[in-house]
Amino acid sequence: MSAPMKRSDPAYWMLLDDFTTTPVIFREGCYICEDPEFAQIGLPLCRICPMCDGHIPADGTICDNCNYDERIYRQ
Repeated sequence: MSAPMKRSDPAYWMLLDDFTTTPVIFREGCYICEDPEFAQIGLPLCRICPMCDGHIPADGTICDNCNYDERIYRQ
């Protein structure tokens, strides 16, 4: 888990607004899933794989479970 955001961080205000992203999947060991500040500041979170209901990281396109690659179907 990363260190909590400091008040001096220019994005700190995002922790104080009412917008929070709702997680739809959790994978132990995923730094995005394990850090609640990602959701609290409204960043995109990890997604459910449409092929196997596995875990696609928010900062990636490949399912950790079945290796399905979203880029192939988004282009």
